[in-house]
Amino acid sequence: MAQQDDIEHRLTDIELLLSHQEQTMRDLSDMVAQQWEALERLVRKLDRLEGQLNERSDSPETENAAEPPPPHY
Repeated sequence: MAQQDDIEHRLTDIELLLSHQEQTMRDLSDMVAQQWEALERLVRKLDRLEGQLNERSDSPETENAAEPPPPHY
């Protein structure tokens, strides 16, 4: 009977380990999905900021709004 109890104990340990691993995999998958969404938001924001920067550098107002030369001493 001791051998049967040992086998059942080992099987229970394996089932617990598998259960914990499955939960860890789900947690990691959720984290990856959240990071992917954050990365997509950052890429969209960067694209929008690059577009705004390009609009400002291409506008004629930028050329006329150049700083005047410093006074000569």
